[in-house]
Amino acid sequence: MRTWSEPQSTTIPRPAYELPPSVSNSIRGSSDPVDRGTARFYPRPENHPRVSLRTIVDVLRRVLAPGESLSERAVTSGVWVTITNVLDRFLQLVIVLFVARIIGPDDYGVMALALVVMSGLTQLSRLGIDAALIQREEANVDAYLDTAWMMQNARGVLVAAILFLVAPFMASPAVFDQPELTPVLRVLALSPLLSGLQNPGLLYLKKDLRFDKQFFYTISGTVFYVLVALGVAFVTQSVWALVFGLVASDFVRLIASYIVDDYRPWPRFDLGHARELFGYGKWIFASGVVLFLIMEGDDAFVGWYLGAAVIGLYQLGYQISNAPATEVTQTISSVVFPTYAKMQNDERQLRDGFFKTVQLTTFVSFPVAVGIAAVAPTFVNTFLTEEWGPMVPLIQLLAAWGLLRSLGATTGPLFQAIGRPEIATKIQFGKLVIIALLIYPATARYGAVGTALVIVGNSLVFSEPVSTYLAVRIVDGSYAELLGLVAYPAVASAVMGLAVFGVHTAGIATGVVEFCLLVVVGAAVYTVCVVAFEAFSGYDSIRLCRRMAETMVS
Repeated sequence: MRTWSEPQSTTIPRPAYELPPSVSNSIRGSSDPVDRGTARFYPRPENHPRVSLRTIVDVLRRVLAPGESLSERAVTSGVWVTITNVLDRFLQLVIVLFVARIIGPDDYGVMALALVVMSGLTQLSRLGIDAALIQREEANVDAYLDTAWMMQNARGVLVAAILFLVAPFMASPAVFDQPELTPVLRVLALSPLLSGLQNPGLLYLKKDLRFDKQFFYTISGTVFYVLVALGVAFVTQSVWALVFGLVASDFVRLIASYIVDDYRPWPRFDLGHARELFGYGKWIFASGVVLFLIMEGDDAFVGWYLGAAVIGLYQLGYQISNAPATEVTQTISSVVFPTYAKMQNDERQLRDGFFKTVQLTTFVSFPVAVGIAAVAPTFVNTFLTEEWGPMVPLIQLLAAWGLLRSLGATTGPLFQAIGRPEIATKIQFGKLVIIALLIYPATARYGAVGTALVIVGNSLVFSEPVSTYLAVRIVDGSYAELLGLVAYPAVASAVMGLAVFGVHTAGIATGVVEFCLLVVVGAAVYTVCVVAFEAFSGYDSIRLCRRMAETMVS
């Protein structure tokens, strides 16, 4: 892998990642050794940095403003998507933990079952329209948007009607045997209706890598979700806090969708455009069907076989363990797919982009997943009640799945960007077959832990190795380079996990103090390991992050 070093003389062109003089000077301060306004009190050496509020604002503006080139927009988009996903997931996780602590696993399980049913109908009706239009190389796809909007609305009405009608059956003893599920599903039927009415021009936010606008769209809904859920939770102390919060967030995002993009849809339908969109989207649809059975099928099976309380434990365990990995995955999918799509005809760029994506993904997701598994007992004991204790082994197992998912997220956008979404669909179908064969005997013998073992083992042995193998072949890359990029963060994360486990076993502290101590110890140990690897090997993730930061500033 190429390394970067400072230019040796002024006759050598300045590298792309070096700070330009204007930015460098604004950060370092004037060459005047004394600031005249404060010279009498604060004489300053020539090389002492002076960072003003205006300098900080200028740097932030450069970092967050959309760039001109594809690489600048991709990096800036990565920053925006990371901020959006981290803040969105943090707010959602806080309110979910707050409500879960109040209502307990049984009532939380009702919401979990409702989300499984709604997610199933949503995935089973997924048309892949956005992906089809983002994948197109032409910048303007307005001619397709009215047709896309009509298809989107028809899908929303269909899903809402089915949700309303099947609610009593899903709540009956024949399926989940939860009478409270009927009214919950019928209120949640408003969600697909509201989503269907959203502005189809939203796809331009991803197509053009304008994730600064996506931030407003996403966070506006999340803020109202938290506010409504908090208010209802204090009044009712029931699962309705999450239900009304979710519907409120969809309503606010409907309004926000018409604020962030000026396209205004009209009820027009072009059959030719619809056929063209579905020609690409059919594989996205098929992938969505299989993906639901993989991602939500285990939830549905646990809820049906083991009951609402266990699905409450299982799904909250998944949310806690996979939250960081999910954000890494969403960041990659949101930014990398449209970026890959724009470089799909440049093999060298595609290869370099793929390996850098793998490097940054594993650099972040590996330590996070291992850290979650290591602090799980302390986290549950500190922030939840005793009845949530059985969730600890589920968090630890599903954290491993989150790690594998984040690695697999580097391949799916690649397959879509080159116009081969069927590759991911076929891999997912193979994964589904394995799950279908093993989930019942594993769950019958080991309960929800057995279900988690099947999910993790499937990704470890089949889906992620196969998808990664095919991705490396597509970009004509080196498997040795890939293994090297993965090995460094894997070893550093293992050392970190052992250190955190040792501190926990020593019993130095308890509660919030212990949790904070474990996080600090884990971060410190991982940092030391990575710095050592960079000093004595070719691993350069910290330098890569530094170059990206300098690119954003410049």
